[in-house]
Amino acid sequence: MSQKLYDELINSPQGLVNGTLRDVILPAILGKETDEMLYWIGKDLARQYPVASPAELITLTHQLGLGELTLEKHSPTSQLWRLGGPIVAGRIKKDDEETSFGLECGFLAQEIEFQLGTVVEAKINDRHHDAVNILLENDPQTDSNSERAELATFIHLQTTSADNDQVQSPKAGRHLRKRRSRREKQD
Repeated sequence: MSQKLYDELINSPQGLVNGTLRDVILPAILGKETDEMLYWIGKDLARQYPVASPAELITLTHQLGLGELTLEKHSPTSQLWRLGGPIVAGRIKKDDEETSFGLECGFLAQEIEFQLGTVVEAKINDRHHDAVNILLENDPQTDSNSERAELATFIHLQTTSADNDQVQSPKAGRHLRKRRSRREKQD
């Protein structure tokens, strides 16, 4: 590790341990396949912590130290999320285009797949100096198959007032709950 990398990580919001694991060790192990492998690791992470609503997803993303998540836009076939905050800004500043957000993409794709019950794919839509936009696309007519979306037992989050400050999109939660309710009535 170089002095420059050490200084950046020790002074970053993610800290030396998390920064080393995420941005040094995993890329060293995964090599050229880092982004793709992190996508699947993110999906597996979501399987460990499935949440029932966008508001809980915002809180959990913050609690996991992935950054500050905001739902920017949504339609029946897509959602645009913004992932920012000091952790994300620091990671982008350190490596800019080399910074992988595959873990976050996979994590969001699986969480929304659980919530919607349809197959969801995620990708970076845009990079900024302090945030990334993640586009999630789904086909509301195509249910997730049993291999990809096993039945999830949603967890119940313990929140603090700081976590509640992170929740910036209560309208989105109501919208998705209404869709899920309508879909259940159709079944």
